[in-house]
Amino acid sequence: MKKAFITMLAVVAAVASFAQNPNIGKEIKATKDYKAGLQIYESQAASLADGDKVKAWQELYKLAKAAAEKSFEALVAGKNAEVNNTDVYNALFAAKNYKDVDPKKGGDAMAEIENYRAALINAANDTNDNQEKLNYSTLYIETAKDGDPLVNLASFFAAFANYQNKDYKKAIQYAKSAINDERVKEQAEAIYLASAGMNLNSKADTLQYIEELKNINAEKFFPQICTMYQNIGENETANKLIEEAIQKDPNNKFAFYMRGSAKNESKDFDGAIADYKKVTEIDPSFIYGWYNLALCYGNKADHIQSTKGDRSGRLFGQDLQDCNDAFMGAISNLEKVKELDPDHTEITNWPMQLRMYYNAVGQKAKADEISKMLGDL
Repeated sequence: MKKAFITMLAVVAAVASFAQNPNIGKEIKATKDYKAGLQIYESQAASLADGDKVKAWQELYKLAKAAAEKSFEALVAGKNAEVNNTDVYNALFAAKNYKDVDPKKGGDAMAEIENYRAALINAANDTNDNQEKLNYSTLYIETAKDGDPLVNLASFFAAFANYQNKDYKKAIQYAKSAINDERVKEQAEAIYLASAGMNLNSKADTLQYIEELKNINAEKFFPQICTMYQNIGENETANKLIEEAIQKDPNNKFAFYMRGSAKNESKDFDGAIADYKKVTEIDPSFIYGWYNLALCYGNKADHIQSTKGDRSGRLFGQDLQDCNDAFMGAISNLEKVKELDPDHTEITNWPMQLRMYYNAVGQKAKADEISKMLGDL
């Protein structure tokens, strides 16, 4: 039994020895082509000894550098049509891997083409290919030193590419870094919000997300924070934040907007109308203030009809007057929305709402005008 065991070890050792290739450097050099050389390396990488990997990446770096030099010279000269971003990427990729297997010589190689790295930022910005954008940006990040002034900008491109790939966790990771770059702060925040919103699978996820938004900019993301509290049933917390915001700033349109939404939801239509009016006073150009004010009037009218009408739904006296007044309030505020958004590109359904309210008060001619505008007549 002992002899058989030793024999088996000898076989394993022989196989391992056979798998190594001390001539791989020469094979790669003989190709005179980086892509072909890389294919040779990748076909054998799993079984190569560390010393053979050093030889392989040394030769791959030489091949890649020769092509990249021409592209970088063209870039410096402003001859953008002659720049091949893939060549620059290959040289830096090879230098990085060379450095990984031989920190000294590979580090010297990376130092030789350190100034090529900035080209990766331009390449990430210029390409419409999502995988290329990801490759360029992540390689820049992976080869960055502490304090690199462009690493947050590279993180923005990586965040965008990962979002497009629906890898939301990585998009969040890179977006957090990109937020620190003023040039892309707004876009990075948008990617962060959209990506994080894709990962809210529980109340705990939402609460964690809220805390992250507070850490980024609690004031800026106040509406989203309040809405999320409301969505998970934390209405008391949301209302407290809203009241605190109003006390702190009596002209906080978003606080009045959120409070109006909460009151509308609880059927306190008059209270909601008052808050939405305040929103439009603070910012007359805020179209959603006018739109929600109109809808609140419409909700009030519907509520009167459903609660005060007789068995046939008819209203009389003061109830009829209150209902008509509410519909007219809806109409006047939607007409303001029409002024601000005549092509209904921002709020696409205001024409249908306005037509409905015109019909409700018997203004058929105006309702028909809306129908003609929509191509329904």
